Amino acid sequence: MSQAVNILLTKEEVMTCLAQALNQNFIDNLRNRHPNVALDSKLRGYVGELAFKKWMKQHEIEFSNSNIQDESSGMDIDFVFETSKRRIELELKTSMLPDADATIQCAMQRRDIKLIKRGNQRIEDLKSDVHVQIIFKQLRVRKDEWLKKRPTRLLPRRKSRSMTHTSLDDDFLEKIYQDFAAFRYESDTYLVGWIDKPTLIQQIKNKAEHMQKWKYGMREFWTCNMLREANKPIELVDYLNAIQ
Repeated sequence: MSQAVNILLTKEEVMTCLAQALNQNFIDNLRNRHPNVALDSKLRGYVGELAFKKWMKQHEIEFSNSNIQDESSGMDIDFVFETSKRRIELELKTSMLPDADATIQCAMQRRDIKLIKRGNQRIEDLKSDVHVQIIFKQLRVRKDEWLKKRPTRLLPRRKSRSMTHTSLDDDFLEKIYQDFAAFRYESDTYLVGWIDKPTLIQQIKNKAEHMQKWKYGMREFWTCNMLREANKPIELVDYLNAIQ
């Protein structure tokens, strides 16, 4: 697991992410999930974004923008890195461990960066210039089953648009933090790899057709093994520095 980077967060940082997750009401891809599972999924998204931004800042890389919508496609852009020479759009993917893998190292050996193939799109049509993968050291099915057993009465029924970490009752936030084991995100976040679009396109074109994609449920994904085909996290710093 030498190339994986464990990004440590403070309790305050995770609490901020938890407050954001409690304030958001995503209805599309989370509407059929158990409310506790949906909350944890939202929390992971915010934790991943904060952790990635924090790690990059430690290496003197700062983004000009984040969480904006591309007007042409209507899709979200996670991060924008911009210089006088070039604008780079980065997409952050977050995943938990497949239960069968059990460890970060095993997941990296077996699994791919989460590159969704939408409809009949070609690899050239994939959005974003750089795709980054974070894995949380938590077993997906086991975590979901555990979350479903937690009391849903703890969750607020109505969310204010202006809800923030400071406006939430501290006792309430601490209760959710403990009961949902949000404290695990202080140490369970791993940045495992990334790939730039030109390199990915070349990789896909060099593969036999049946090796170019894989399927999970109703979705298809482009292949890019985290260990053998993705780049090491620290190389992303070098990549972005090179275009300044």
